[in-house]
Amino acid sequence: MIVTQEEMRIGVPAMRAYEHLVHLSEHPRFMSGVLAVSQAGDDAAHLALDIGGRRVEIDAVLGDIEPGRYVRWDSAQLVEAYWLEPLGDDATNVVAVAQLDERLVHPHGAQPDAELHARLRMDLKGFKRYCEEAELTPQ
Repeated sequence: MIVTQEEMRIGVPAMRAYEHLVHLSEHPRFMSGVLAVSQAGDDAAHLALDIGGRRVEIDAVLGDIEPGRYVRWDSAQLVEAYWLEPLGDDATNVVAVAQLDERLVHPHGAQPDAELHARLRMDLKGFKRYCEEAELTPQ
């Protein structure tokens, strides 16, 4: 497994960030490699991902959760975990860890660890933008 970690401060309460993370159907809006999501129940989904230019299909289940503090999505090929640390009433530090089966990485990739880290950083920036824009949108 290739493992990488990134963290970012976002301008929304931890519970709001948590709500976006537990709904895989929202992930294509902020995660660069998620092509499609089909819900398979309250805590499971089928995902189509772009990994190194290759379409990969996985089934993910919601693993451990602690509302407002921790979310983990599990599959045989990919595990993503998010720790949410409240920073007052309107900000959260998000620590994300991604573990990817190295067999899914394109064999010609020069640095698969660096590529996964760059994607995780880009996805957290997308998550930050998505959460903060959703916070500004009237309900």
